[in-house]
Order: sequence, then structure tokens, then C-alpha cells
Amino acid sequence: MRHFLLSFAASTLLASSAFADSDRAERLIGATRLADVITVMRQEGLQHAEAIEQGSFPGQGGLAWRAEAERIHDVGRAMEDMRTSLSESLADDQIEPVIAFFETELGAKIISAEISAREAMLADEVDEMAEDALAEMRARDDNRLDAIARFIQANDLIEANVVGGLNSNFAFFRGLADGGAYETEMTDSQMLAEVWSQEEELRQGSEDWLFSYLGLAYSALEDDELEAYIEISETKAGSVFNRAIFAAFDVLFTRTSYELGLAAGRFMNAEDA
Repeated sequence: MRHFLLSFAASTLLASSAFADSDRAERLIGATRLADVITVMRQEGLQHAEAIEQGSFPGQGGLAWRAEAERIHDVGRAMEDMRTSLSESLADDQIEPVIAFFETELGAKIISAEISAREAMLADEVDEMAEDALAEMRARDDNRLDAIARFIQANDLIEANVVGGLNSNFAFFRGLADGGAYETEMTDSQMLAEVWSQEEELRQGSEDWLFSYLGLAYSALEDDELEAYIEISETKAGSVFNRAIFAAFDVLFTRTSYELGLAAGRFMNAEDA
């Protein structure tokens, strides 16, 4: 019962803190154009769902599978996931310098470049072009690669993507199992073993994708502009921002991966019936 014995002043303080966290989250969401980012990721998710159908139950999903994939990757649901997680993560004002940075003209330019590049890479030909451009940069030992490497290290992007990918893959396997995809029960230990067997491939894929994507995105930036972005990323505020944003995406991807696996398992089970 003691949890409910709060004074009026304490209750007001807690409520004010909650509103502050919510306001901070909304500012961050607006400054980083998170809804636009999620919209692009939805298209990536739908492409992934199409690949799952082609690989697991070709020609059997049809409009029903498309509708299920669209429900799972609904932008409104995703934004609610992100809002809830970010509001819980931003418990103090340490992240304020990062929000202020993204609210500047340079911050807006960076966000626009990142979104435009990610959207463009939905097309296979642009994805391949970005990979070719990266290969050329490596061949001539382009100095921009060092800057991108520093940015990736400052934000711990490879490790964060690997951890997020492993969590998502495990959630997908759990969904498949719960959806009846396997004739014999698959234990958590077996699923974990299968997931960890993909770790090296996932790490290499994450590194290659990050360099090609960021190389394309930051081609729009001058050297001093990228340097300013690296510098804010290396601050305490940058670290707080990264932890908050990756924790939020981890919640989102775990949910969507499990639901996608569950739906796929049911379609596979129906095909075998």
C-alpha cells in the first residue's frame, strides 16, 4: 500500500516529470522526423514480408498475407511503440543538446539526407549503386570512410544493429513456433543456437550496409557538417540519445518480428494441412 501514500507535492512532481518526458519525446520525434523514418521502415518491412512469402509459402499468401503484413507494420502502431518507449527512457534533460542539434538547420539537413537515402535504397538498383560507390571509396582510400567509421564507432552502430538483429530473429523464431510452423516442438535453446549461428553473417552484413547507406546519405554533407554530427554523437547527450532510440527500436522490431513469425507460421501450417 505504501506505493499509493504520496503527498500532493510528490504526486504533482511525478506528474510534471511525466509530462516533461512526454514533451521531450515529442520534440525528439518531431526533430528527427521519426514518423517519416517509420514510414520508410514500413516499406522495408513489407518487402521483407514479401520475401518471406516467396521463400516459405510461395503463391499461398496473396492478399491475406499482404493485409497481415500491412497490419503488423502499421505506422500508427509503430509510432505508439516508439512514443511509449521514448517517454520512459528520457527521464532527465541530458538529451537536450541532441534535440537542440536536430532542431537546427544542419540537424534538419542531416535528417533529410538520412531519410532520402534510406528511401532511395528501397530500390534494388540504388542499393547496388550505393554498394558500388562504397567499393570505389575503399579502392581509393577515400578520407570520408574514416569519418564514417568514426561516426559508426561513436554511435556503436554495428553492435547495436547486431544485438537488435539477433533479438528480432529470436522473436521471429518464437512467432514461427507459436504459429505452428514446426512439426516438432522447437525449444528456446534450439532457437537461440540457430540465431547465434547467424551472428557473424549478421555482423558483416550490418557493417557493409551501414557503410554503403551512410556513404550515400552523407554525400550530401560537407566535411565540417559531418564533423559536427560526429562531435555531438561523442558527447554524453549523444550516448543517452543512442541508448534511448535503440531501446525504442528494439521494442518495435521485437514486436513486429514476433507477429510476422506468428503470421508466417499460421500460413505455413495452413499450407501443410
